[in-house]
Amino acid sequence: MAEPQPGTLDFVVRQNAKAEAIVDGELRWTYDAWDAHACRLASFLRDRWGIGAGDRVAWMLHNRAEQFALAFALQKLGALGVPLGFRLTGPEAAYIVDDSDAKAVVCEAAFAGRLEGALGAMPKVPEDCFVVVGADAERGGALPKALPFEDALAAGSPERFVTERGAGGSIIYTSGTTGRPKGAFRDPGDERPDATREFLIGVALGFRYAPPERHLVACPLYHSAPPAFAGVAHLLGGTVFVMRRFDAEQALDLIQRERITSAFLVPTILNRITSLPEEVLARYDLSSMQRLLVGAAPFPFHVKERTVALFPNPCVYEFYGATETAINTILQPEDQLRKPGSCGRIVPGNEIRILDDEGREVPIGEVGTLYVRNPTLITGYYKKQEATDECLRDGFFTVGDVARVDEEGFYYIVDRKKDMIISGGVNIYPAEIEAELRQHPAVYDCAVIGVPNAEWGEEVKAVVQLRAGACASEAELREFLAARLADYKRPRSVDFVAELPYNPSGKLLKRELRNRYWEGAGRAI
Repeated sequence: MAEPQPGTLDFVVRQNAKAEAIVDGELRWTYDAWDAHACRLASFLRDRWGIGAGDRVAWMLHNRAEQFALAFALQKLGALGVPLGFRLTGPEAAYIVDDSDAKAVVCEAAFAGRLEGALGAMPKVPEDCFVVVGADAERGGALPKALPFEDALAAGSPERFVTERGAGGSIIYTSGTTGRPKGAFRDPGDERPDATREFLIGVALGFRYAPPERHLVACPLYHSAPPAFAGVAHLLGGTVFVMRRFDAEQALDLIQRERITSAFLVPTILNRITSLPEEVLARYDLSSMQRLLVGAAPFPFHVKERTVALFPNPCVYEFYGATETAINTILQPEDQLRKPGSCGRIVPGNEIRILDDEGREVPIGEVGTLYVRNPTLITGYYKKQEATDECLRDGFFTVGDVARVDEEGFYYIVDRKKDMIISGGVNIYPAEIEAELRQHPAVYDCAVIGVPNAEWGEEVKAVVQLRAGACASEAELREFLAARLADYKRPRSVDFVAELPYNPSGKLLKRELRNRYWEGAGRAI
């Protein structure tokens, strides 16, 4: 077996073989056990299905230990995982599987029926290239040619091996303004090791990491941030604790019982935790927490104040970043209340420009589109060069956020140039919803916008103009979308209007629509 290189997960396994790596309920894997599972699964994928360097394997799972075994197995092979949100419908998931050119799929038993109904839309995946995780009884006959996860492990070789090529690529799908998700693709062949190492050191210093880490995973692992922060904990030889489904009080109990030192939580989750009754919050000792990492959505100041007050240590770190650009700024604990609305200072290894529409840098304090350059930018949107080019300017990438920077170098995200809605830390793009809604025979025109929601930050609203003489109710339109879109994308409410606002050039004035609902909210996002 090749010797593992320092700084790799294989090297950490060798150094921490008997230490706990993953805790998932009653299951507790040491680093050695995790590696054994990953090697068996990797050899199965390689020898049975021919999965190798650069190949893609899609997966649809709740947070669970098996996801970590799969991720490590793919890393050993130099292959890429393609996460599928477990709330996606069968057709939505099938589009991502097909567009990513995945050769196999690993799914939880509870989702097998959903995928079986969409097999015809996944022609590149043979029917016997599915692995199902969970009890056979739950499958109900779905995906009959699939192999149970335990059988895949048993079929794999027990021989240990380490990664033989650079592994750092990924392909994570984000919803697109064209109405179809786009694969944010990082080609491992594009890595610049020295620059990447400098960048990661900057992130680690910004969050003041100090092993041993005992890290809580409470957010879904199909997003980009949760596995990234779990990965940092593992590279430090720490233990990752997995919550399969989030529950506010159970999270507090886990922090106390397992002496959790770090967690990535989105503002919606922190709102739920800090809204628990005072007598419930008083039951738990949260003094172990050293790094509470908050991002993925705007952090309302009243929720931030409650969060800072709840934890005994100054442990709240807010950050700004994106799937496409990784972590770009960090707001450290001492600045949380001193700099309301800020997402922090630049992380070393990043370059940030704030530009006007002509590409000129704006003065300090003025607003413009935020562009980022760093060694971990995505290679591009997979098979969508035009969409990639639209986001690039002189090697800098933007996800469309509008920002400003103050005299002390603190950045503030003030709005989103694109139409994206962030609800509970989940990115939702209206174009996809509008495309489905327009297929209803009664709908003449529509606009989907985000409106204020005290718990989620924003919720999805559809504003609909019906065809002349046509009738449709809110309930009818929501039912129409139920079979077409994941639940989190469906409008929570529908308003009917006689006419949608357009400017003389034919551009829909969504900002005008949004203003009607955000007036008096005290915020714009």
